[in-house]
Amino acid sequence: LEYPVIRHMNNLESVYTYEGTHEIHTLILGQAITGQSAFA
Repeated sequence: LEYPVIRHMNNLESVYTYEGTHEIHTLILGQAITGQSAFA
């Protein structure tokens, strides 16, 4: 990417995507460990 602003925006988007993915993985692992659904 040529423009620094766009490059920075894309980097931030990947951070937001990663954070959301981590939260979903945490909910799925919590359900697997406890047997209780976190998605009510």
